[in-house]
Amino acid sequence: MRSKGFLLTSVLGGLLAVLTVLAPTGPASAATTGRVAPGIQLVTAGHACTANFVFRDARHRVFVGYAASCATRGVPAAGRCARSAPLGTRVRLADRGRTLGYGVLGYSSFRSLQRAGVTDSSACAANDFALVEIRGAARRHVSPAVPYWGGPSALGALPAAGSNVFGLARPTAGARTLPRAGQVTTTGPTTASVSTLLPSTRAARGSGFLDDAGRAVGVLTGSTAAGDNTVVSLAGAVAFARGHGVPGLHLVRGGAFSGTAIL
Repeated sequence: MRSKGFLLTSVLGGLLAVLTVLAPTGPASAATTGRVAPGIQLVTAGHACTANFVFRDARHRVFVGYAASCATRGVPAAGRCARSAPLGTRVRLADRGRTLGYGVLGYSSFRSLQRAGVTDSSACAANDFALVEIRGAARRHVSPAVPYWGGPSALGALPAAGSNVFGLARPTAGARTLPRAGQVTTTGPTTASVSTLLPSTRAARGSGFLDDAGRAVGVLTGSTAAGDNTVVSLAGAVAFARGHGVPGLHLVRGGAFSGTAIL
């Protein structure tokens, strides 16, 4: 791409999807090249997912988030939560096949739920969130800004049905991330459904969504080929993590947000 990136906006319910171009003065680079940032790949035991946002905790540790379902082992029994990979499992940080560094699994909601006696698969699906701790030289390259869109400006609740949201898509595990927007079709206390023109691939699981004010609101945990996406509440997942092994966990802001939906 010669510009900072294409802003692909999906407006559903009979409205036309429109493609526009982010001006060169936009707040965020279209590429994550060399940076440990939202949109990079997190490869755990050979399975690639996508980072959502950057976090810190009370111990000043630095994390990038993704989905707990990206770091599991074995096949779960019907109706049961999947088993988390052990804490400390090495995670490769990559961008289009290039290794940026390594981190370790620092938190899994699945592990914390099971330690609390919760084993039902639906409870785990509603709190599908994990953190990779960034260590060593890779910490110097961490950037919280979301490519293309900018932000996040804060942590926010899941938006109401009909609201526009903004995120990233990765067509294949080796492809660069692309911007995409969508519309919330249903929302509840812990999960929402989001429709997007660009469907999600398995490699995009774990990526984040911003609302129209640039607040970080959700984590992609499932999708269909038709562009129907399951998104869990990031605010709820962060609150749970604070009380279950990551005291003081908070979102790191990423600067000005420039997302717009063209209707």
